[in-house]
Amino acid sequence: MSKQEKEYFHALHILEDNCTGCTSCVRVCPTEAIRVRDRKAKIDSLRCVDCGNCIEACAFHAIIPRSDTLDVIHNFKYKVAIISTSYFGQFTEDVSYEVAKQALYELGFDDVQEEAMVTQFQVEMIRDYIRANRDKRPILSSNCPTVVRLIQLKYPSLLSNLFQLEAPMSILTRYLRESIKQEKGLEENEIGIFLIVPCVAHVTAVHQPEGAYKHLQDGAFSIGMIYGKVREYIKHLKNNPPKIETFPKGLMWALSGVQADLVDCEDIRALSVNGVDNVMEILSRVEDHYLDQYDFIVLRSCTNGCVGGCLNVENPFVAMSRIKKMIKEGKDKKIDVHDLIELYHAGEFDVAPLSSRPVLELDKDIKKAIVKMKKLNEILTNLPGLNCCACGSPSCYALAEDIVQGKATIEDCIVLLRRHSREEEESKQEEIKSAQDKV
Repeated sequence: MSKQEKEYFHALHILEDNCTGCTSCVRVCPTEAIRVRDRKAKIDSLRCVDCGNCIEACAFHAIIPRSDTLDVIHNFKYKVAIISTSYFGQFTEDVSYEVAKQALYELGFDDVQEEAMVTQFQVEMIRDYIRANRDKRPILSSNCPTVVRLIQLKYPSLLSNLFQLEAPMSILTRYLRESIKQEKGLEENEIGIFLIVPCVAHVTAVHQPEGAYKHLQDGAFSIGMIYGKVREYIKHLKNNPPKIETFPKGLMWALSGVQADLVDCEDIRALSVNGVDNVMEILSRVEDHYLDQYDFIVLRSCTNGCVGGCLNVENPFVAMSRIKKMIKEGKDKKIDVHDLIELYHAGEFDVAPLSSRPVLELDKDIKKAIVKMKKLNEILTNLPGLNCCACGSPSCYALAEDIVQGKATIEDCIVLLRRHSREEEESKQEEIKSAQDKV
């Protein structure tokens, strides 16, 4: 195992005692990052893109998400929560937008801010970037960490097409850290900024950001965990509704299709795609230049956008309906974006170009890779081609690859093993019959 692999963080954890080796997770992994060996699932940390499919597929709760524990906020003098737009769709309709937000203060945060504050500013940034980079088409959104890692892994030729500016919650983090330092007279290490997020990919992005020049946030909490903790404060707050700033129009960022609709205008054509399988199909078509007519493509790995994240508690369709109701009924306070514009023009929201993750190659040495490919094809001709996953690999091709890499043996193919056993049994029966005929 390489040093890089040892250090790579994922917001997923396998409970081996719960794992039955059923291969459900193997079947749904879009990057073939999971294998079952000795009846236990194992995740290849370099292939995993934190899509969360395996968490939802596991009926035995053997693969669980992980995020920071709430007590880490007490390591800081001033504690800030930044809430994902999908958070507000998790509550029943008798819990108001204001109550759901105020409840976070009860957990010990000194300040609570919303991703929704800066989504319209992000739209203007995206339009500006698209117009300034007319040589790149289409430009691909980088708001979904799973999609970014998927491109690094499977579509590296498209890395230059990625939108190379920070996402809304990171933009807000940079702005808040600077403004709090000035207003409160605090040192940077005294300010703790934490995200409340809908998916494991965002937890991973906080702990191991791609393209960031430094770690922006100090931790990430799952919406599901926070939801469970704020419920005890909700009843009291419902009886005493707070007066608090909210930004309902920005909540639409949680919904698939809306970002593309907002960016789309007279000189910019945008497309929106959600669901990891659909995303991969579109990326393949972009790679083949079938979609060059689009200026901007928004890609979300979760169904219906961030409301479909695996760390949410509510059904994505119900959450989407509730958010739409809040948007329809709410009124936004006008936001002064002067400071944000200054930071933008100063290059504070730029991200570094990303590098590929070349883990799909058979060998770094081209000669050895050719030899391995020849051996792989020979093995593949002997395998049944059923892609049944019974061997613990996601396909017959993947098993052949694992065999070549020394991670499996041909005996792992149960179909082949049974076929050989049946042939041996038939051969023995024929020998017995032949011997009886001679007698």
